[in-house]
Amino acid sequence: MHAIRLIKLMIYLMLAMVITGCAGTAVQTRSEIASAGLARPKQINVYDFAVNPSEIQQNSGPLARLMRSSSASEQTAEQMAIGREVADALATELTEGLKELGFNAVRSTRNMTVAEGTILVTGAFVNIDEGNKARRTLVGLGLGQSSLDTQVSVLAPGGREYRELIGFDVHTDSGSMPGAAVMGPAGAAAGAGTAAVVASNAALGTIKNYRSAAAQQAKQQAEKIVSALSKYFLQQGWIRPEQVR
Repeated sequence: MHAIRLIKLMIYLMLAMVITGCAGTAVQTRSEIASAGLARPKQINVYDFAVNPSEIQQNSGPLARLMRSSSASEQTAEQMAIGREVADALATELTEGLKELGFNAVRSTRNMTVAEGTILVTGAFVNIDEGNKARRTLVGLGLGQSSLDTQVSVLAPGGREYRELIGFDVHTDSGSMPGAAVMGPAGAAAGAGTAAVVASNAALGTIKNYRSAAAQQAKQQAEKIVSALSKYFLQQGWIRPEQVR
């Protein structure tokens, strides 16, 4: 009986750590025009967000450092590769999310002409940190944490300049869940189960795989941004209440 109670206690503790340590995304409104006075947009242009290579922190694990060259040029190339994947992930997921809200959302480039009745979704990454994958996987508890910070702007043409309808600051991190070494066999089994589900979903084509931790977090951010935008769009009368996420 004592052993059973001990096992139950361990399960409760592990569940508590999982609940309190899960990765999270926080969206904070930076600016907002409560009543834009615009008709429902005919189109929403979604742009790749700006990436500054100096803001990208690569995987800090010793194996990752060993595998890549120590030359500044090759490190920058790897940083740019991460940046491109993160920018592509966010723009892709935002476009799909806005389409699901019923809008004509289009991936756009800076040199494309902005048609009448179009609003723009753009922004910049202010921090891309891959953390330390080995520490994050084995130990967890915040060690090796990866994070992504993004500024989002929704713009509308207004005379000679664009005006910002609403702006967000978005933060995502990998949380402080315990890793496999801390959780022991139960944690390893849970991790294996999660990996199996992810692999199964990927095989069925229900999710898109991203190589970097930051790109995976960009996908999470896109879901939260679309949710926040759906509330703003309802406020403008552009969608129905049942469409809000």
